[in-house]
Amino acid sequence: MTTDPTRPVPAPGDDYFLSDWFTLDREHLQQFAWSTYLDPEHVDLTVSHNNPLGADLVDGFWQVSMLLYFHFKYGAGGADGEYGFNYGLDRVRFPAPLMLGQRIRVHCQILAAADHPSGTLVTTRNTMEVEGQERPCMVADLLLLRIAPQLNQGTTR
Repeated sequence: MTTDPTRPVPAPGDDYFLSDWFTLDREHLQQFAWSTYLDPEHVDLTVSHNNPLGADLVDGFWQVSMLLYFHFKYGAGGADGEYGFNYGLDRVRFPAPLMLGQRIRVHCQILAAADHPSGTLVTTRNTMEVEGQERPCMVADLLLLRIAPQLNQGTTR
């Protein structure tokens, strides 16, 4: 399911989007590790190698970073001149492991939308589901600051 880019942001309590299923491949996981300097040349990975779940455990920070992908792909687009900022995270939990090769999707709901001097501050609850697994691998409350076109003149965070 994709979201109609002309649709306005839903109200609190509404679903924002439900993504399609996604599978992380080893190459992209290795690129994430490389881009975050997770290699023996830069850091001691002993603790990670001692992990009983093995090397195919997907890092929680990769899961958080993928919110960018899911929101750009499935979230409602804005009007001409509108843009948004990642305003932060209120709460992130990893209730179940995610292993390389498992399929995930994100169910995003609107928790709140509040006026902000620079636009509208939208809080979303993002539940990253794992296909065939009862517990999600991540639940994160992401704050997005949407800047309206008329406020686009020299706005700062």
